[in-house]
Amino acid sequence: MKKLFLVLAAAALTSGALAEGYQVNNMSAKQTGMGHVGTAMKLNSESIFFNPAATAFQTSQFSASAGFTGILSNVHYQSLPTMDNDYTSGPIERSDNKLSTPIHVYFNYKPIDRLAVGLGFYTPNGSSMKWGDNWSGANLVQEINLAAYTFQPTVSYRICDNLSIGAGLMITWGNFDLSRSLLPIGRGNQTLTGGLTVAQQALLGKAAQAEAAGQAEAAAQFKAMAQQAGSGAAYFQDNLTDSPIVSAKLEGNADVAVGVNAGILWDITDEWSVGMTWRSRMNMKVGKGHGTLDYGSAEAQQYLSLLNQVLTSIGQDPAIPALNTGAFNAELPLPTSVTWGVSFRPTPKWEFAVDLQWVGWSAYEALNVVFNETELGIKPIYSVKNYSNTLAFRFGGQFRANDWLTARMGMYVDESPVSSDYLNPETPSMTKVAYTAGVSFRPTRFMSVDLAYCYVSAADPERTGSYPVYNLKGELEEVFSGNYKLHANVFSIGVGFNF
Repeated sequence: MKKLFLVLAAAALTSGALAEGYQVNNMSAKQTGMGHVGTAMKLNSESIFFNPAATAFQTSQFSASAGFTGILSNVHYQSLPTMDNDYTSGPIERSDNKLSTPIHVYFNYKPIDRLAVGLGFYTPNGSSMKWGDNWSGANLVQEINLAAYTFQPTVSYRICDNLSIGAGLMITWGNFDLSRSLLPIGRGNQTLTGGLTVAQQALLGKAAQAEAAGQAEAAAQFKAMAQQAGSGAAYFQDNLTDSPIVSAKLEGNADVAVGVNAGILWDITDEWSVGMTWRSRMNMKVGKGHGTLDYGSAEAQQYLSLLNQVLTSIGQDPAIPALNTGAFNAELPLPTSVTWGVSFRPTPKWEFAVDLQWVGWSAYEALNVVFNETELGIKPIYSVKNYSNTLAFRFGGQFRANDWLTARMGMYVDESPVSSDYLNPETPSMTKVAYTAGVSFRPTRFMSVDLAYCYVSAADPERTGSYPVYNLKGELEEVFSGNYKLHANVFSIGVGFNF
């Protein structure tokens, strides 16, 4: 039973979508078209995210930028051939994900030549995954949505003509929701039929004991409950369904966390620049998450309530946990990252850049889930995650064709931090390869309109992994294994002003 609670809370907090882990890399339409590079580039207000040191190199007094990204990701799952399915792969099941729309807004001001102050708002972490109510892994996840939001006040100072430093506070908060079936689709009926049959036998035994003790009223009550349990067993036996018998939805808001984004930028020559940024780890804490239960029918709710009553009366855990009456707290790390960048400008029209990013995903060793109400009788839960540190390589180039048109291209490779032993539909993580293209139009000297497209796919055609699935008694029931395929289409649009 405890494993069931854990999967619910853990999945709600840890799903990843486009970038690996649960990062989002779409913080600028311009840089999306250039492979997300930018650590060693002078991007005016958008450097608030990519390297706060670079904002001091802004040539105008004011710079502002805003935009949004549309991310449409698709994941395919297919079960592996086993003895149970006559060594035949299962049907391909596809996610039906919502369109994710992270946004970004930046403003930078230079009161004097060497000093800049700015403010950014962006969504650095998030994901969205929807598999549907009755797919084969509905007891792991049906739908999940996770989002984090950051305000970043920033200051940058140019120490000399070709060297600057900068830093900003990352003030971050977030929210999530998760839906999943509490019982396997199809097999849940068999589980409940057996549970109610056992409950019926236990109640008849209590009735016999009450009669032997001369407690006629108590014996009658036990017999009536036994009859209801028998009716419930017959109901679940006769009403096999491909729809969930009962689903749970968890929701929670994370408290505000504060971190630091700091960087340095050095123009070695007129052609070459190097930069480095550091983003500190933050711990996102959900202090009071809540759950709701959705039953497939009124009869299912009635019989499950009866089964819970019987189980608790004989000192066992309830078959369906009362998620709607309790609250939980949990903690999720947003890991440290360090990015090194180089940019090269062979001519005034061309610029190339390379970024190498290290992400300290090993900070995510485990997830602790604690239920706030002691009367629920659930001890703190510990779940091993064992994420690994990763590297991401990004490359891009841009060509300024004339005063009103700039074209860009890029690509990146982003390692997966998740091992195959923990690969699951909540986090179908795999090393990703992406190809990007973009263009900027300048209708006036002080304004640009930026468009970009990015295609994301897996480095391998598919990834095979497994995940342990526990029954309602906390016993290992099966290992959910299969092949996953992933691709995503990303569109970005932005507008910038410099004056």
